[in-house]
Amino acid sequence: MFWKFDLHTSSHVDTLLERENVTLFELLDEEDVLQECKVVNRKLVEFLVQPQHMEELVTCITLEPPSDVDEKLRYKYPSVSCEILTADVTQINDALGEDESLLKRLYSFLQNEDDLNPLLASFFSKVMGILINRKTEQIIAFLRKKDDFVNLLLRHIGTSAIMDLLLRLLTCVEQPQLRQDVFNWLNEEKIVQRLIEMIHPSKDDNQHSNASQSLCDIIRLSREQMIQIQDSPEPDQLLATLEKYACNSTSSTAQTW
Repeated sequence: MFWKFDLHTSSHVDTLLERENVTLFELLDEEDVLQECKVVNRKLVEFLVQPQHMEELVTCITLEPPSDVDEKLRYKYPSVSCEILTADVTQINDALGEDESLLKRLYSFLQNEDDLNPLLASFFSKVMGILINRKTEQIIAFLRKKDDFVNLLLRHIGTSAIMDLLLRLLTCVEQPQLRQDVFNWLNEEKIVQRLIEMIHPSKDDNQHSNASQSLCDIIRLSREQMIQIQDSPEPDQLLATLEKYACNSTSSTAQTW
């Protein structure tokens, strides 16, 4: 004789969701909220994807709270919010990637005139990475409409998480043609030339170092892509630009002798 047992134990998250006035931050305080999100707890996901709650999650990872507030606001809530937004739950990806107002709020973090908070920058880059990977066409179209995107990327390139975002753009686009379009777009924005200009003693050490690392990554990734799609009718524009600069640099050096 076979017996069926319901081994699922209701979490405190479910209990909280039974309340009409439960807040997002009460849920973020729960130890098992992330696990419940990852197993796609229906009630929880339906709560999280409500526009006001998605806005609160994005605000947590993009708006730096005052230094004198509770540590939960400064560290725990942004961290848990990032983990929820990057849990790779389809409904959450859709809610974020297909809502232009949320994308604009997320993007506003990059428009900060001051140095970026390194912790929040890491959360921002991680969320952008999941969007580039899962909502590729939407996020690339959104970024290409932003005339200041490459300028902002380079302004903050000294923050390692922003350098990582550039790397994500080059690696997380899976469709070959769209990846080629991204490479061509960045080439049209003269990103190689502008990174080379940043390798200068007048630049901040972090800018100098990360610009150099970004160029090394571009070379490596471009060559890997050439191996993967050897029959591509289009040359890799970023690599071609780098090779052109290398040749010009060699010629200039030879003329000085």
